[in-house]
Amino acid sequence: MRVLISFGLLGLLVWIMKDDLGGIWPALKEIKNYLPVAAFLVLVNIYLQAYRLKIIFEGEDLDLTLLSSLRLTFIGSFFNNFMPTAVGGDIVKAHYASRINGEKLKSYASVMMDRLIGLYTFVAIAAVSCLVYRGRIDMPAIKPAVIGITLAGIAGYFVITHKKIAVFLEKAFFGIKMMGLGKKLNDIYEIVQDYRNRKDVVTKSFVTSVMAQGIYFFTVFFFFRALGGGVSLGDVFLIMPIVTFLSMVPSLGGLGVREGAIVALFTPIAGKDISFAVSLLVFGGLLFISIIGGIIYFLWNIRGIGAEKKLEGRS
Repeated sequence: MRVLISFGLLGLLVWIMKDDLGGIWPALKEIKNYLPVAAFLVLVNIYLQAYRLKIIFEGEDLDLTLLSSLRLTFIGSFFNNFMPTAVGGDIVKAHYASRINGEKLKSYASVMMDRLIGLYTFVAIAAVSCLVYRGRIDMPAIKPAVIGITLAGIAGYFVITHKKIAVFLEKAFFGIKMMGLGKKLNDIYEIVQDYRNRKDVVTKSFVTSVMAQGIYFFTVFFFFRALGGGVSLGDVFLIMPIVTFLSMVPSLGGLGVREGAIVALFTPIAGKDISFAVSLLVFGGLLFISIIGGIIYFLWNIRGIGAEKKLEGRS
């Protein structure tokens, strides 16, 4: 189903763009001189994501070097190509993190917290951009979408932090008897809830996340500017969080959904051909990271996770 959704949407997008493909390829050729800068920005974004993950693991007193965090971040990006939605690689990331530190529940909860902070960063950026833009938003669908995402984020925050909701969920989780799944879910939920008392960890990781997402959005803006699109940095900061949330629709790493969302939301501002070209460049950046992640995963498997753990113990 995910394959059908992803490649069906990509095929539909290419069919819609068939009359404009002739003008897209020359534009992509012109941007080749900018690709080293774009690659550098993409790598900086990954580095900041890895640093955020390290901060959160340290908050759980789990030993994770920055090098291992970088490896896990790259590998998670690689597995996003095969797992459901654009965040499916987190499962693999948590699995291999637990192989390093031996703490399965804490590793899964930490990766979950890392993802939540990343998502809340998108919510905060979109909400601030919406407030700054106010009446300058030309597309009527953007503002309701941002408001909806913000309200969903607020609701999610209360689910995580409210004591009465916590008691209700605890009872609901313990009601799930199959394979002890209820107890495991409850243990993970308690670990995530405990971050209410770790404001320093949350603040530091949130600031790092803002920097990481800022770099990512600036890279998208850089693509538009390189192609001559009349897109402002504010447009990118307002629209890209929506693209990110739409990418969570079941697909292969958001493939097809992400590109379609970029074309649909940026076309009124930059035009259909430039928006499609940028969507291909964004996909190319993700593919670049994915290839690095695949190489790291292959080499890491040869060395063995046990050897990695011994090396970290010595350091």
